[in-house]
Amino acid sequence: METKTVKAFWTSVLLGVSLPALAQYVSTPPPNESPPPTQLSPAGVGELHVDPKNGQNQEQQWHDRYECHRWAKGQSGYDPTQQAAGASGNTAGADGYRRAMTACLEARGYSVRYGTTYKAAPPPAAPARAPVHAKTWPELQYHPITAHIDGGYTATAGSTNQLLDGGSNVGFGLTLYPSPALPIGLRVDGSYTRLRARDAFLNWYGGNFSSGHDNIYGGDVDLQLDLAHTSPYVKMYLLGGYGWYREQAYLRQVTWYPGEICGWYFCEDGYFPVVTGVQRTTSPWHNSWNAGLGIEVAAGEGASFFVEARYQRISADYSGKLQFVPIRFGLRF
Repeated sequence: METKTVKAFWTSVLLGVSLPALAQYVSTPPPNESPPPTQLSPAGVGELHVDPKNGQNQEQQWHDRYECHRWAKGQSGYDPTQQAAGASGNTAGADGYRRAMTACLEARGYSVRYGTTYKAAPPPAAPARAPVHAKTWPELQYHPITAHIDGGYTATAGSTNQLLDGGSNVGFGLTLYPSPALPIGLRVDGSYTRLRARDAFLNWYGGNFSSGHDNIYGGDVDLQLDLAHTSPYVKMYLLGGYGWYREQAYLRQVTWYPGEICGWYFCEDGYFPVVTGVQRTTSPWHNSWNAGLGIEVAAGEGASFFVEARYQRISADYSGKLQFVPIRFGLRF
C-alpha cells in the first residue's frame, strides 16, 4: 500500500514538471518555420479572421492555421511575414497566398474572411469659398437722347398767390446731349398744371361764381447744364429757358334751391345745390421763361430718378404775370 502511494506521488510530480514543456512544444513552431500571420502588414493581404464552425478549441485553431500557412506559402511562393512594413508588396503572390490559405482553412471547417487594412483617409478639403464681389451701385450713363416723365406740386408765388392756390402738375419731355464730353443738353418739356381759384380770381371774372380752377398747359425749350461732380452715382444740374403757355379758366355758379328730401320712411324739407352757370375762358398763347435746378440719382438699367424745382413766370391777362414754382419728381430713361 505504501509502495502505491509513493508511485502516485512521483507520477504527479513528473506530470507537473512536464506540462510547461508540453505547452511550449504546442505553442512553438518547428525550427526554421515562421508562425502563421494573425495580422498582415499593409503590403500583405489584409487581416485574417477565422471563425470555427465545428467547435475547434484554441489549440486546434492554432495548429490548423499554422499548417495552412505553411501549405499556402508553398503553393504561392509568398510569405507575408517576410514583407517589410510599408513596402510595395507582390500583389500576385499575395492574392495566391490568400486563395490557398482560404481554401485550406475552409476545408478544415472554418469560416474565413479578410479585412483590408485601410490608410487613414485625409481630411476633406475645405469647400471652396464663393468669390465675394463688392456690391456695386448703379452709375449714371451717357445717352444721346433720354425721355422723362414727372409729376408733383406747384406752389404759387408773388401776386399769383392772392388769386390762385397751389395744385398738382404732370409732365413729360426729351433731353438731347450732343456729346458725352459736353455737360450741356437741350431739353423740351411739356406740362399741365391745375390751380384752384380763390375769391379774388372769381371776382375778377364777375358773375358771382362760387368755385373754379385755372388750367395752365404748354411747353418749354430749356438748356440743362450739368455741374461738375466727382460721384458717378449722382449729379446736380441747372436749367432754364423759354416757353409758351395757355390758360383755361373754368368757373361755376352754384345756387341752392329749396326742396324736399325723402328717405325710406320720411321726407324732410331742405336745400339742394344746383349748378346754374358755367364759364370756360381760354387765353391765347403767352410767352414764358423759367430757371431752376435739379438733382439726378442713378437707378440702374440706364434709368435715373430726378427732383427739380424752377421759378416760372407767364404773361397773364388779368394780372400781367403769373408766377409759380413747380416741384417735380420724375424718372428719366
